[in-house]
Amino acid sequence: MTNEADEFSLMGGRTAMEVVRIGGTVRRPIRPRSEFIHSLLKLLEEKGFNASPRFLGIDEKGREILSFIEGTVVHCEIQWTNDQLIKSVRMMRSFHDATAGSELAGNNEVVCHNDLAPWNTVIENNMPKAFIDFDEATPGNRVDDLAYFLWTFLEIGSEIPVSIQAAKVRMLCEAYGYNDGRGLIDAILEQQEKILIKREELVENTLDQDAKEFSKSRVIKIRSEIEWVKQNKQILENIF
Repeated sequence: MTNEADEFSLMGGRTAMEVVRIGGTVRRPIRPRSEFIHSLLKLLEEKGFNASPRFLGIDEKGREILSFIEGTVVHCEIQWTNDQLIKSVRMMRSFHDATAGSELAGNNEVVCHNDLAPWNTVIENNMPKAFIDFDEATPGNRVDDLAYFLWTFLEIGSEIPVSIQAAKVRMLCEAYGYNDGRGLIDAILEQQEKILIKREELVENTLDQDAKEFSKSRVIKIRSEIEWVKQNKQILENIF
């Protein structure tokens, strides 16, 4: 039996949830897609992928039990080094490889995390160690995760010069093993537009004022980033 006095609240990703830490475990409420996520985490364990939490069962309160991963999670902008970026993209490649051809991937290439971003990356000793928050994981294509990863880690569409952005995109695509420039940029735009729609819906429908204001700022930023990618599309497509 667990004691509430032993529970310490945690903040997962960018979303506040009833998430607590008890010793070396994390406890979270069961959600509609939990069964798929549990199966995914068990598959990753079976495949020897060590950069994700382990699913440890259900506790007496009906909460899922996950292993706690020591380290820190970035909730603000940082300057990622090339070594950190390459380590992260190679972790993503290993994650995809572990799910390729599995029943969970179905007729798709792999299972995608769908939120591979700095705020879901655990860092230890100044290097990426693991990904967390697999709640949005679904069958999909490698390029979808790669596109989202590049957008969020490189801040594609920011004031960073396109020459620098293009060089980093090429470096990370080579580290992953991907070389379709047109497909990649189309996928980045698709990911940006998908998140834009979600944020616009939150602005219109959420009753949480903090979430509404955050989404308003994100809508403005994402629209600007989409325009930047469109303006520099030809340069980015021809990086290989």
